[in-house]
Amino acid sequence: MTDAKRETSPKAEAPLLSIRDLKTHFPIRKGVFSRVDGHLRAVDGVSLDIASGRTFGLVGESGCGKTTLGRTILRLTPATSGSVVFDGSDVLSLSSSEMRKLRRDMQIVFQDPAGSLNPRMTVGSIVAEPLVIHRVARGARLRARTMELLERVGLNADDRLRYPHEFSGGQRQRIGIARAIALNPKFIVCDEPVSALDVSIQSQIINLLSDLRASNGLSYLFIAHNLAVVRHFCDDIAVMYLGKIVEQAPADRIFDSARHPYTRALLSAVPEPDPTRKRSRIVLEGEVPSAISPPTGCSFHTRCPFATDRCRAEIPALEPKTGLTNNHRVACHHADELLQFPTNDDAPTTSLSATL
Repeated sequence: MTDAKRETSPKAEAPLLSIRDLKTHFPIRKGVFSRVDGHLRAVDGVSLDIASGRTFGLVGESGCGKTTLGRTILRLTPATSGSVVFDGSDVLSLSSSEMRKLRRDMQIVFQDPAGSLNPRMTVGSIVAEPLVIHRVARGARLRARTMELLERVGLNADDRLRYPHEFSGGQRQRIGIARAIALNPKFIVCDEPVSALDVSIQSQIINLLSDLRASNGLSYLFIAHNLAVVRHFCDDIAVMYLGKIVEQAPADRIFDSARHPYTRALLSAVPEPDPTRKRSRIVLEGEVPSAISPPTGCSFHTRCPFATDRCRAEIPALEPKTGLTNNHRVACHHADELLQFPTNDDAPTTSLSATL
């Protein structure tokens, strides 16, 4: 892969997207009368900002709430509480007609390129659909714009007459990207857009997204579980665990000086391409707790080797810690003490099994 990550820092201006204390809870219903018997806390108090022209990576284990967060931002999934402000508009309070207008600036690329495309529609109809719905173009102009979009994502203009099943997985994802950029949006949620693709195809799709960001001034929320891809592509990274953000920082800071035990465990699982370098794998014990009945205090304390009584009783705030810049925030009571433990190559396995 070529280095697609932007080196510029965020501008000192209002973020394009600002989320505050966002919660998405799904009711659990039981009995003949379907009474609510609890809630699944998929997103449980997330706050983050995404600046214009930046790519914000969101990582974590499967089931931690990443996709639900992305869908809630776009109001594809109803929020329980909190606020989502996009380009000055309060997304959660907009009417249906107002939200329809805003969708021109907010789009999504889905994880499954096959399942996200209607098999009964031609590729041309799929890519043209947003233009038709929003009455942007019709007739010859619509056909020309469709052909332009297909060529922009690396397909042929004649492909508009074919159907999705006639394409490979990577080509289908290009079709999904063409549809997402049809209305010239400002912001796109990329929900694990390369996880179902071969490694060589992943590189092509990432480079395509990078080119579109540079040429169209796009901002991305890039949801992924592959940390190698995230490091290559994203400017900022947030690590999510059980519906909460546990660490957030510029990409280089996450990989060079992670301070949350969960982040370090994820980083230790990234394959090392240099066989001469040794890296100790941090294996977390136990299973991820249920989002229906999360643990008290720090949600990670049931798997954390550093957990203390304070961790079991008190929820840690996501805030800057000693020796970190203001844009590096950690939700851990003992992040300062973790400075004594190495983060990378020569860390012995036993050093991360001690108890504070």
